[in-house]
Amino acid sequence: MSSHPGRADAAAPPIPAARTHWLALADHLNDGATFDYIVCGAGTSGSVLAGRLAADPAVTVLLVESGGDDDDERVRDPDLWPANLGSERTWDHVTEPNPHLNGRRLAYATGRGLGGGSAINAGVWARGHRTDWDSYAAATGDPAWGYAHVLEHYRSIEDWQGVPDPERRGAGGPMRIRPSQDVHPLFTAFLDGAEATGIPRFDSANGVLMEADSGCAVRDENIHDGERQTPFRRYVADRVGQPNLTVLPHTTVSRVRLSAGRARGVDIVRDGRPLRVNASHEVVLSLGALGTPAVLMRSGIGDENELRNLGTPVLQHLPGVGRNLDDHIRLPCMWEATDLPLPVPTRSQAVCFWQDETRPGAPEFVMYLSPAPSVSTESAAQYPPPERCFTLMPAMRSRGGSRGRVRLASTDPMAGPRIETNFLADPDDVRSALSAVAMAREIGNSAALRPFVEREVSPASSVTDTGEKFLRNAAETFWHQSGTSRMGRDEGAVVDARLKVYGIEGLRIADASVLPHVTVANTMAPSMVVGQRAAEILAAEQG
Repeated sequence: MSSHPGRADAAAPPIPAARTHWLALADHLNDGATFDYIVCGAGTSGSVLAGRLAADPAVTVLLVESGGDDDDERVRDPDLWPANLGSERTWDHVTEPNPHLNGRRLAYATGRGLGGGSAINAGVWARGHRTDWDSYAAATGDPAWGYAHVLEHYRSIEDWQGVPDPERRGAGGPMRIRPSQDVHPLFTAFLDGAEATGIPRFDSANGVLMEADSGCAVRDENIHDGERQTPFRRYVADRVGQPNLTVLPHTTVSRVRLSAGRARGVDIVRDGRPLRVNASHEVVLSLGALGTPAVLMRSGIGDENELRNLGTPVLQHLPGVGRNLDDHIRLPCMWEATDLPLPVPTRSQAVCFWQDETRPGAPEFVMYLSPAPSVSTESAAQYPPPERCFTLMPAMRSRGGSRGRVRLASTDPMAGPRIETNFLADPDDVRSALSAVAMAREIGNSAALRPFVEREVSPASSVTDTGEKFLRNAAETFWHQSGTSRMGRDEGAVVDARLKVYGIEGLRIADASVLPHVTVANTMAPSMVVGQRAAEILAAEQG
């Protein structure tokens, strides 16, 4: 297996002119089958890892996915991403009532199917800030998680199509990355307004900007010839049919099977039939920040008190499993638009980052613009959306006091977990939210955006004047769930720097759940790095 930090092979396969349809996916599996590696979850991280493992013909790999294939126009066309919500391509979780959001429950979808969230998201390529990665290195004590090494991974992942930046951007990698094309004047005005507030402008939303404390730019995206690229398509699809790779869709992982302190395989459910699959080397969980802790707990790994309450035998006490749920708290603000033409109402073409004065040195806020009423049901009831409008969507990372939790509702693998977001529980987060909304209002009411603005709809006055009601009714998710199986060296950590689950041999985690906190923006690109790091680690250990 190649030990290169970014590629499965010495040369990445060319991007095909047309999408490959009807992949020869497995339609059955013998009970008791054995593979070297079992990767659970064909989302962003799992696809990268499985593809790189399968690059070695001497290694057998099983990639298990609960959803179906990705042969769908809603996947190919990134402008259709909202049509995936509520479909067979998502797990449509709903959170527990949050007393800090006036008792509201949030729709909390995650991806389901080949490609996972990367097959249904808005196509944003956001790497994570230098301080994100350096903080992960500090938490784990491993410099390989730091920005300098991660930058090598990104350069080898990318085939960058923008302004050359050879120090930071890659060429010839499997993912064609470009700046958003044919930028609509509304987004140009948005960037002009941000610049007028003192946020500097950059050529790219990644590169130098991800080393600055604030900035705005046209966004980067993983789109080529108008079609979404996913890690599954770029790392796995061309390998389907290889004798050493089995991709098994429509299959749910029930639990990891453990004995004598080691993962021996997984129990799965397919077409209602339970099956047992063995792993001679390792099991890797890549089921996301909600799915991974749920499988761990069903396997007897987690807080011993919670497991006993569910009647699950405790095989490894790890109190951090399911805790530390992190996400971006989205705080939409809406304006009625003039008669000037608006862009397609699904994807933003620009992004802003800025810092909080209490946490200087790195951006704490990210903001996109949606040419649609992208607001909560409660906010829409309070401020009815006009026929023509746009929404500024500032979002913030939560402090520790506002981190949430994932628990098991039952040991049934088909039952969804209980999700507590805990958004805005920390008083300092309320103050930060007020600041974020104030920035959105300053940009939305700026001279640059005036040609597009008929009036401000919500909050329409200073949030400090209307109290916190607006915040607690407006807050939503950006679906960037992270942190529930975090890396670290303290009692609350679930995995070490090499992604090994503490106390269990042959079991690792590779997805956004290992990140100690959510990155500054979207999590697809960082999750690809997690998959790359897992492959790099296994290559070094297994030779």
